[in-house]
Amino acid sequence: MTTDPIILIPPTHEQSVYGFHVEERLLTRFLEFLEQKGLSPWRPPVPLDKNDANEQPLIQVDVESKATQAMMEDLKTEFLSQE
Repeated sequence: MTTDPIILIPPTHEQSVYGFHVEERLLTRFLEFLEQKGLSPWRPPVPLDKNDANEQPLIQVDVESKATQAMMEDLKTEFLSQE
């Protein structure tokens, strides 16, 4: 199991937007970061019924963007490098 505090979930046939599973402790700062980048959640963040490998509660943040998966991964990396 991964220990990344944020995991990118690419769009699929079931979901047309990017999703991020974000450790709850990072949620506010991550939402502020996305806003600075001109992105906003597609819907309000949703708590998930599971924890990550660090035993941190996870929140799903869905973002609609025309960005590529690589660009979204770069955003995640940039955010984590600031933490």
